[in-house]
Amino acid sequence: MAADQNAKLLLAALRLLFGQKVALLFQWIDDIGRIAMDSDRPVFINAQAADARCSGLVSPLPETLSDCIRDWSGPRPLRLCGGGTTSRAAADDHWTVDVQTHFKRFDWEPADQTVWIGAGWRMGEVIEALLPYGRTIPAGLSGLPGLGYVLTGGMGPLSRQVGLAVDQLLEIQGVWGDGTPFALSRAADAGSLEWRGLCGAAPFLGVVSEVRMTTQPVQPLWVEQRSVALDQLPELMLQAEASDSSNSLQWHWESDDAVQSLWVGNAAWAGAQRIDGLHQLPSLRGSAPLPPRSHSEVVGLLGPAAAEAWGDLMPELCRLLQRRPHPGCSLACQQLGAATRQVPVEATSFVHRNAEWKPWITAAWAPGDISGQSRSLDWLDAVWQILQPVCTGVHLAQLHDHLPFHRRELEAAFGPWLPELRKLKQRLDPAGTLPSL
Repeated sequence: MAADQNAKLLLAALRLLFGQKVALLFQWIDDIGRIAMDSDRPVFINAQAADARCSGLVSPLPETLSDCIRDWSGPRPLRLCGGGTTSRAAADDHWTVDVQTHFKRFDWEPADQTVWIGAGWRMGEVIEALLPYGRTIPAGLSGLPGLGYVLTGGMGPLSRQVGLAVDQLLEIQGVWGDGTPFALSRAADAGSLEWRGLCGAAPFLGVVSEVRMTTQPVQPLWVEQRSVALDQLPELMLQAEASDSSNSLQWHWESDDAVQSLWVGNAAWAGAQRIDGLHQLPSLRGSAPLPPRSHSEVVGLLGPAAAEAWGDLMPELCRLLQRRPHPGCSLACQQLGAATRQVPVEATSFVHRNAEWKPWITAAWAPGDISGQSRSLDWLDAVWQILQPVCTGVHLAQLHDHLPFHRRELEAAFGPWLPELRKLKQRLDPAGTLPSL
């Protein structure tokens, strides 16, 4: 005991001299699993997170997660890396909690055809692991995001049929921002502030270690990709708004003169190609080449059915898309509605149940190009302002507490629920260990 205490006193003294990073030199007395940033894990998919001057990673075991969060004394807020696809999976001069490494639970429950998913799984991995059981989940257009995809809402080509991914949650386990463990279930806790907060705003309140979700049968899908002239986009969206819940439209606008559309449905039509399920979904970009490696920020908006109103916005949108400051700057969109509207607004923190469209704006710039970053973020804000009349809501799938529009995003994402959500955070994360509301 005395030797251990002396070691901790030595570490504390060295921290005063050298700062928090000295912990990287003393992993042998560190009981919460800090690891150096020059290790080969976890993988930050997002280039901006990968390039961040992060102080280090905390890689706790499931049994030490509570102690890790409760006893944290380093810079706040802690960042979180599950899928590693967001720009804030790592941040300059901050620590990141790695849940990729030790939170890889996957348990199939044959009795009710549900599945337990650990926070270290990416959505593409979950879809592949469910295939032998003939089941799937309503994943999105990319298989790279982690459990944050579900916890912040989770929308994809099947959303109009089965609802949002967050609506499939049956149980959620983890620790609150003060380190207190929790285990909540829809059966026992639906209607509680805590359940509502976790379903859509979990990153602000706690670290989720695992969830149990409902699954759906794997069924064949039909897809059609084609390039559409810009002046045809409002009519295409109007057609999608009139379609039934078995169809959904996604589109990606990155060139000056055309939009790449992707229709997904569960019945054949002329021109459609059959695929076996979401695991074979083609890229929304089609065959367009990827832009060079870049840093980026993404803002997702939400708006009701308003295809005709988009026609009035097209001239200004065309002007901005033709003046993109970087090839990676783009505008894309996916369709919601139908089943996503069937859940009461007060059931989750995803309050925009009337949303039919989710456009998302990507600002990109070359790593290290400070002026390019400023131009691209200004471009993003300009596109946002044009879309504001038809998309007043925000889908907060990525955190931007480092950017000037963070408060505006929070207000647009959570609306009248935000004051109660802030009270909940104050109770569950009083020290602000997790990102700010």
